[in-house]
Amino acid sequence: FHRGMGVERKVARLRYLRDRWAGALMEASPRVKVLTELGPDKAGAIGFITVEGLDPSQLGGFLMSRYRIVNTPIVHPEFSGIRITPSVYTTVDEIDTFVDAVKTAVRSGIA
Repeated sequence: FHRGMGVERKVARLRYLRDRWAGALMEASPRVKVLTELGPDKAGAIGFITVEGLDPSQLGGFLMSRYRIVNTPIVHPEFSGIRITPSVYTTVDEIDTFVDAVKTAVRSGIA
């Protein structure tokens, strides 16, 4: 599959998905910070976000329990947030569901 798709197309797809959710969340709220450097020559699928006022572990649990969105909460002395890593199989609708879920958490909380 990887050889059939080709590295360039695979990376382009992953960056498209990452940029879709990252752009939408940065536009939605100044509380959302994307800590992954974005750009055509930066990172692939992986993105790391933090939401001011929301604990990453609780946000990660909220996304998993309510929306079944797999994520990786990371709490470190220098940074904290959740890592999101879509695959080439991730659909645009799934990305939009993630965006809507984070917007809900920002707007209404995660309790």
